[in-house]
Amino acid sequence: MIPRRLSRAALPAATAVLCGLLVSCSGSSSSTSPAAVTSPTASPSSAGQVTTVSPSAVPSAAASVRTLPPSRLCAVLDRTAARLVLTDPLPAPRVAPGKGTAPDSCSYASGDRTALLTLTPSTRSYDAERAASRSLVGDPASAGMRDVKVTEVTGLGQAAFSETTEVLQPPQSVDFVVWKAGSRVWVLTLAQPAGAKDGADGLVTLARRITPRLAG
Repeated sequence: MIPRRLSRAALPAATAVLCGLLVSCSGSSSSTSPAAVTSPTASPSSAGQVTTVSPSAVPSAAASVRTLPPSRLCAVLDRTAARLVLTDPLPAPRVAPGKGTAPDSCSYASGDRTALLTLTPSTRSYDAERAASRSLVGDPASAGMRDVKVTEVTGLGQAAFSETTEVLQPPQSVDFVVWKAGSRVWVLTLAQPAGAKDGADGLVTLARRITPRLAG
């Protein structure tokens, strides 16, 4: 089951790819990482030609997953920018949805495939995102999480906050940065093995780096 809070921002639609990339996944558990290859709430973009994932692109467990061409957002979140938070970042495939149009998103896995970074636009207003974060702090268990912390961020867009949490199943540490830049609301998400710390600080630095590109 996909936690309510995670699906609203940058949650992957493809369990197979995520569990292949994040070595903390095990068995057949549904992915709860927000570091999605695709985002079910992002603004739709042209899907383009659907292709088959090469075994060299992702681990063999996900080799049969159908993917889409890279998002235009990968020109914003390029590998140089991704290196601010990931070691040896590798482009992660954007998974084709079973139905409908794929939302826009760009993802990178760390070279050791233990972490996944994603940039995606939100379809909700900043106020709605902030309200959702307050709700989650009050009741993290309803979304399959614990230890949720939300911090206001200054000097990033018109308004911004970061969020850190521990996802219970599969065990992961997940960090978000949500910010308003111009007329859009953006979400950066970093999923790492359980117990990882200080991911939000790196995401804030990364958000500040790429915001001028988003406005361009």
